[in-house]
Amino acid sequence: MSLPYRNKKKQRTPTYILISDGFDELEVVLFLHKFRQQGLSIKSVSLYNRLVYSRQGVGLKADCQLADNPFDPASDCLLILPAGGRNAEQLRYDARVKSLLKSFDTGNGNVAITATTNHLADDLSHVLVNKPLYHPDTGQDLYEFAENLADRVVSVS
Repeated sequence: MSLPYRNKKKQRTPTYILISDGFDELEVVLFLHKFRQQGLSIKSVSLYNRLVYSRQGVGLKADCQLADNPFDPASDCLLILPAGGRNAEQLRYDARVKSLLKSFDTGNGNVAITATTNHLADDLSHVLVNKPLYHPDTGQDLYEFAENLADRVVSVS
């Protein structure tokens, strides 16, 4: 359930960022920082182990694992798929992620991807036929996309 802001005019949508070994640390840390800086709920979810290593060897302890079923696609939530490093390919070939994305298409949750020029983005356009896919606009940098996405997460009630 979303928690109201102090002025009771806005609600927070829970957000999750899905990572695997080989992720781009700039993307992940930027989203975690930007959302938490604005007081928004965001949790990192790993495909396998709680300790995930970036493509540069930086270790990140994820908040939870995908096997823990940390979210329900039928509820109002946002799933961010970082496409940098080897993360996009890891997510693309994982069968659990494919079934998860199909359930997002029929549920109330939304999906965002950090890049539109890769195979994962192409696959998402075929899987998410009933939902819009959030992605950076042409010429929009990652920082600006993170800010815009954080603003979308806060909905006026």
